[in-house]
Parts: sequence; C-alpha cells; structure tokens
Amino acid sequence: MALVSGLPFSGVGSQGLYDIGARHGTDKVAAGVPPRQRGLLHVYEEYFEPLRTKDIVLVEIGVLGGASLRMWREYFPCGQIFGIDVDPATEVHTDERITVLIGSQSDTRFLDTVVERTGRPDIILDDGSHLARDQITTLLHLWRHIKPGGTYVVEDLHTSYMPDYGMGWRELGTTAEFLKGVADDVNAAWHDRPVILPDLHSLAFFEELCILRKRHKAA
Repeated sequence: MALVSGLPFSGVGSQGLYDIGARHGTDKVAAGVPPRQRGLLHVYEEYFEPLRTKDIVLVEIGVLGGASLRMWREYFPCGQIFGIDVDPATEVHTDERITVLIGSQSDTRFLDTVVERTGRPDIILDDGSHLARDQITTLLHLWRHIKPGGTYVVEDLHTSYMPDYGMGWRELGTTAEFLKGVADDVNAAWHDRPVILPDLHSLAFFEELCILRKRHKAA
C-alpha cells in the first residue's frame, strides 16, 4: 500500500482530471481570448488513469503559473512532479511533491542534469516553447531516458501550422511533419530504414497534441 504524508493511501478522490484541472485553473482546460474549451485532459485521462495510484515521476516542461503542476500533484497523489522553466520566478511553485528546475529545454546539458535529479520519468510533457527546434530536440534527447512503458507528450502541436511560430501546413521541418516520419518506427521490425525513436510502441495524434508510448521490456 502506498503512503501519502506518512499515512496509508488506499484510494483517490472521485473527481476526474478535467474537473481537477478546472479547479486549479490550468490552461489545459480552456485558453485564448475568449477562452476556448480544450480536450487535452480528457485524452490524458484515458492514458494516465491506470497510473493514478502509482509512485510515478512526471516531468512537465513549461510551468507558467504552476496550475498544471498542482493539478498533476492532486491527480497523482503518490507521484513526484517536476517542472522545467526558464523563469527563476517559477521556483515559487515548489512544495513537498513539486520540484521546479530552472533552465532551457534547448540546452541538452541542462536536460541531462534534470534526468540526474528525477531519475527515469514515467511521463514527460512538453508544454514549453512550442517551437519546432525545441520540441524535436527535446524529444530526441529525452526519449532514451523514459522508463519502458512510459509516455512522452508533445503538447500544443497546432503551432506546427502557425506562421507566428515559423511553421505552416506540411512544411518541411515542422514538428508535425517530423512526427509523421517517427510513425514508421512503430513498425521498425518490418523495414530496414533508420529508426529515429527506438522501442516506440505507439504514436497517436489528437487535436493539439501527440502522445508517444515506449515499449515495455521484453518478457
């Protein structure tokens, strides 16, 4: 049985992830002016609900106001939550089960220090700069560190279609186009072409995000 604050933990609250996120005010529920409802948390719950009572490590790139970190802390009552941000002011969101590490996702040496601190994460969510160079570099660098059976999320994938982020529909070099190529790694056993992400079990696109799952260790 897991322990929470030194006491036995045998269950979780009845609220789902969307309701928890709405209560904490994360922009994963609604964003924009006027705010537009988003479906990210419904997708996440499908993937993460089996882990809800597990002793997991979750790393989220991009802290902003800390609402998402507090949401994850509540949703995973036995989990350790880590946030990455370039703004030193976000360290204020650190508490007993939330740790904020200051640095840039474009700095691979910093990412190495993050993994030294966190150990092998179960979940990594990239909600950082939303720029292709950062989204792709971070995924390529951190993929090997995810636990077998773990999950990597590229969030705000819609920026791949936005000129404001230097990208556009089906333009070479966008994160969306890169991930379309990664999809071939799921069937690496059936072709002799280079593999970008070893041990890729599955890749799924949803509105605004892509979820990648790593294979479990062989039995």
